[in-house]
Amino acid sequence: MENVTLKGERRTSTGTRDARALRKSGKLPAVIYGHGEAPESIALEQHAVEVALLHGSRTMEVDVGGNKNRYLIKEVQYDHLNERPIHIDLTRVDLTEKVRVRVGIELKGTPEGVSEGGVLDQLMSEIEVECMMTAIPDTLHPLVTELGVGDSLLVKDLELPPGVVAISDPQDRVAAVKVLAIHEEEATEGEPGEEGEEAKQPEVIGRKAKDEGDEEKKA
Repeated sequence: MENVTLKGERRTSTGTRDARALRKSGKLPAVIYGHGEAPESIALEQHAVEVALLHGSRTMEVDVGGNKNRYLIKEVQYDHLNERPIHIDLTRVDLTEKVRVRVGIELKGTPEGVSEGGVLDQLMSEIEVECMMTAIPDTLHPLVTELGVGDSLLVKDLELPPGVVAISDPQDRVAAVKVLAIHEEEATEGEPGEEGEEAKQPEVIGRKAKDEGDEEKKA
């Protein structure tokens, strides 16, 4: 996403009531922490923050009273539907320092193993990386087209931008192509006996359980 500067306003009052009033006016309460300085309560435009988060921003440049600084997005709190942000925490970071952040993973392509009856299973939706704040990558889009049945994409297989190092275990599986096991019941032939009775038993028990359930409902 193209870097956009968000306008911030200092907040002189805090609390649940003030936060609700802010949100009703289209503002989002936020707090800036870090680097031994006192926390600073500000308000940001709700829509601008939502757009930034939608595009996967990990940092935000905020202009408060003409003073522009870039901050790391530390935590975002969402409403009870997990749809709209209701509060955001920002952290002061020295641009010469390395930071640890989580970067999303979106698989790209259809594995060869799918045409062989396999199913693609994504096991990790994000990984933790370490890099300079100015080098935080966007969502990763690894190609999985060459994965066959039984193959896996590991963290060490991901292509990361220069200066970006994965903190997650290199052997962790990001995705794998698996085969869905299909169990078919085989008909049992022969004289009536133990095998025949065992084959029929699950059906008898199943019907009995259903009948008992019906009787309980009627009671």
